[in-house]
Amino acid sequence: MKFLCRALLVSVLLLPGAWAHADTLSAVRDRGEFLLGHRESSSPFSFVNEKGEAAGYSVDICLKIYEQLKKDLKKPDLKVTYVPLKPADRITAVKSGRVDVECGSTTNTVDRQKDVAFSYTTFVAGARLLAKKTANFKDLPDLNGKPVVVTEKTTTEKVLRQANAERNLNLKVLTAKDHAEGFARLVSGEAMAVANDDALLFGLVTKSKDPGAYDFVGKYVSVEPYGIMYRKDDPGFAKLVDLTVTGLFSTGQIRAIYAKWFESGAFKLPMNQYMKENIKIPNKYGVQ
Repeated sequence: MKFLCRALLVSVLLLPGAWAHADTLSAVRDRGEFLLGHRESSSPFSFVNEKGEAAGYSVDICLKIYEQLKKDLKKPDLKVTYVPLKPADRITAVKSGRVDVECGSTTNTVDRQKDVAFSYTTFVAGARLLAKKTANFKDLPDLNGKPVVVTEKTTTEKVLRQANAERNLNLKVLTAKDHAEGFARLVSGEAMAVANDDALLFGLVTKSKDPGAYDFVGKYVSVEPYGIMYRKDDPGFAKLVDLTVTGLFSTGQIRAIYAKWFESGAFKLPMNQYMKENIKIPNKYGVQ
């Protein structure tokens, strides 16, 4: 019986993925490759640019983690491999080891903390609604009975559905598989408004054919703290990530990265007070 139990334990340990990624630093060293998960249409945080390359605010932060990895592991030739992810599979990709980090626009929530770990907050966004100016919507009640689209399996979807129920808005909530699809459904007229974080909507509008045709509707629906996702219970990698992010804050490098993505074009998104306070006092607070 003891032999059988021992054999079963060994077989479990040898299963693909079973505790195989508990030590990210060792895994990265052994494979000689850092797996950077990114989004394809979460501009300006994480997207694929005109050259077909992963780019964005969050990607730049993750590349700082990559540079620190090369130093700590003493592997200047360490490769970085970019892995595209969708909102629906990003948490599974981190847990399973398909990626070492998820560099996107993911809100740190108490519920998600059960499955993954988060870096210190890297950005503080606010969920809002965007509509065409010609619709002349001023606040949420103006959208009563109208179709509103939101990206599936996001915190914004949860908040929007909650507000819809609690405030009897009678919104017809539609879901899109990603942010680009949601905005496209607003452009086509299928939806009268799109709900998303203000910074993501900012990115979509600046890339649209007619940026001046859109405006926000009402005030913030929620405040969203973004973070870089990585596997839980991995203290060595967690320390490296935390020191990298706080280093960006203390040296002021984060402000340069912010300016590059949010203050360099014709449309600008000034850094809000939540983000300024976060830089002074880094935190990992998760929202409900």
